[in-house]
Amino acid sequence: MLSPTYIPNLDAILHGGLMQRSSILIAGPTGSGRTVTCLHSLFKAAKAGEKCVYITVLSEPVNKLLEIAQNYSFFDDEVLKCGNLKLLELDREILTKGDYATLKYFHTLAQDNPDRVVIDPATLLLCISPSFEDGRELLPLEKRSFCVNLFRAFEASNTILVVTADLTASEISNSILSHLSDVVIELGDRDQRSNEERRYLRVIKSRGRGFFAGKHDLELSFNGSSVASKNLPDIEIS
Repeated sequence: MLSPTYIPNLDAILHGGLMQRSSILIAGPTGSGRTVTCLHSLFKAAKAGEKCVYITVLSEPVNKLLEIAQNYSFFDDEVLKCGNLKLLELDREILTKGDYATLKYFHTLAQDNPDRVVIDPATLLLCISPSFEDGRELLPLEKRSFCVNLFRAFEASNTILVVTADLTASEISNSILSHLSDVVIELGDRDQRSNEERRYLRVIKSRGRGFFAGKHDLELSFNGSSVASKNLPDIEIS
């Protein structure tokens, strides 16, 4: 079963939307629109009755996220009041306790069976240390194991998990998050050939499903994020 992204024209690019229990990586450099795109999607999903959670990791605090969201037409205070959308800040103390404590936090969250969860940015989770050792970062195999356990926790709860990453186009292909995610979406703000400013969205991978390849113009406006509709067919969500 497919669920809508709630981003205009992105469902058509993804041949109908997002599969339930899937993991999505939204990657791009600072200023490419990751946060606005995720907030737009979650506010709309929450308004449609879904239970959504946005977790900020050592980034914008919750009050700052609210200030950002209030600038857009998708903002709806009612979904916050009724609890359909929760904005959470991952406690720094949990992160300093290492991988075991951090995974325990996410497993507890997954047990509440949210429909959608955004972790922004997930790349900072890969900088933590082992819970029972001091003075070192996780080894590559430990980082991969951490991500696998994180993704599986939300897959078991039938959650659509969206993780963001501050990565350039050349860095995405080497990221553990990219390797493990079912869908990888790149957001860019500059044309690599001409070096001119140009916002775009590009689907790099969609495991088990087709998608429309290429760079699609991305617009950030008062209405949030939207993708250019030229050459895209109308596709029904089923």
